[in-house]
Amino acid sequence: MSLRPLSALTCIVIFSSLIGCQTISKTSNQVSDKVMGMFGKEKMPEIDKKGTVDISKTTQQQLETLLNTMPKNQWVLIENDQQGTSTLKNKSTDQFTLSLKLNCKVANQRPTFNLTNAEGQVILKAHDSNSGQIQFLLDNKNYGNPFDISNSTKFQSFKTAIGQAKVIKIFNASKLYTFQNNKAELLTKAVSCRDTL
Repeated sequence: MSLRPLSALTCIVIFSSLIGCQTISKTSNQVSDKVMGMFGKEKMPEIDKKGTVDISKTTQQQLETLLNTMPKNQWVLIENDQQGTSTLKNKSTDQFTLSLKLNCKVANQRPTFNLTNAEGQVILKAHDSNSGQIQFLLDNKNYGNPFDISNSTKFQSFKTAIGQAKVIKIFNASKLYTFQNNKAELLTKAVSCRDTL
């Protein structure tokens, strides 16, 4: 009896098993959220075509995954309907995230912004006396620091201009941070000016 047919058959079985494992792996990744939903666990939140996502039923791990994988170069409105909070974020190609709060839900809160690095650490914020001079540039037109409370006229012209701008740049301490202003229509939404996700 020859062993050649047997070893060829063994190779076919091993090869088809490997393909089957890869197919199962891909399929399980695609349906894991649906299966988890059947067991009472919430599925991963998804950002809709308008750039909005509700994080009301997410775990901390799901939120961290969302923030790490959110689309770059556009605004995303992150809402928590259960808590009544929302925030706008824009992640740049080089992993900096700008949170911009132009329209506050609570009238006595003042507009603000913060800038975080890839690790989520705040490296710059609007009302920080230690940050030095901050300059916002909309399509290379300099608006200085529009969040400076001493000049509300500057803020209003900045707020109007940002809706039409293509690129937002922030210059501070010899560093330039650049953000594409896609989905700028979200900037008109009222957000929580003191919220933390």
